[in-house]
Amino acid sequence: MDSNHKDLEQVLVRNFGLKTNEFLPDDESLFLNELQKVLAVKIETLINRDLDKLLQILYRIDVSQNDTDQAFNLGEVKKISHCLAERIIVRQLQKIEYSRKFYKK
Repeated sequence: MDSNHKDLEQVLVRNFGLKTNEFLPDDESLFLNELQKVLAVKIETLINRDLDKLLQILYRIDVSQNDTDQAFNLGEVKKISHCLAERIIVRQLQKIEYSRKFYKK
């Protein structure tokens, strides 16, 4: 597994308490799809049970207000959770890449 994927998985485990499967696929697109599915389920649970906690996590991991608003405007909980999962993964990968570039210099 690529180190970006490992870092991404650790961030999501820490922020969302995910219990990811150690046997997630090595293929990048399959890995990201599976991770998005696992994260979407957790987000759906937070939407239904603890929306404040979800909003705090989104703020802490720096998902933009615009992205959050667009997701919630989708209306259906499943659509919202999948959209947020995608945006979270994209944002975390951006932060990991930026961090690697910054610390290389």
